[in-house]
Amino acid sequence: MKRSHFAVLFCAALSCLAYAAPQAWADNQPPLPVLPDQADAQKDISIFNTSLHLAPEGEPATVYFSLSNSSETAHLLTGVSSPVCQKLVGHHADQESTGGTRVLFTHLALPGNSTLVFPPGGYHLLCFGLSNNVHANQNVQFTFTFMGGSSKTVSIPVQDAGTDAESDHKPD
Repeated sequence: MKRSHFAVLFCAALSCLAYAAPQAWADNQPPLPVLPDQADAQKDISIFNTSLHLAPEGEPATVYFSLSNSSETAHLLTGVSSPVCQKLVGHHADQESTGGTRVLFTHLALPGNSTLVFPPGGYHLLCFGLSNNVHANQNVQFTFTFMGGSSKTVSIPVQDAGTDAESDHKPD
């Protein structure tokens, strides 16, 4: 084998190892310990003023909600999921969408005794790949997951396209 071919194969193998090794290491790590007062975060968190707004063809649906933490302890939202969305990402109506914005709802601090509002015109979720069987005037399930492993599932009402204050959502 020519030296140049060997060098190319060696570099390719090395780059595969560089990608796979950290993932394998991460997969073999023990779970992080649950911090005090985090195991039952769902008991302290209320999710309300929820709505999923359908969008015109080719645009993602939008999800608005409010979160209230009734305890003295801060909690951390670590994810939001729904069987009706292939992908959920954070978005702000008036700001450039960045990587930090898109993953906002994977590490969002909920201070004690506070309410956070995610309304039209502000930060909210975009639902990409909305299931075809979702229609206005029905409810869909969304699960909010918190540090410590607890979660809370809520039923969110679906509203027709055109009831959204925004129409600038394009796939990233």
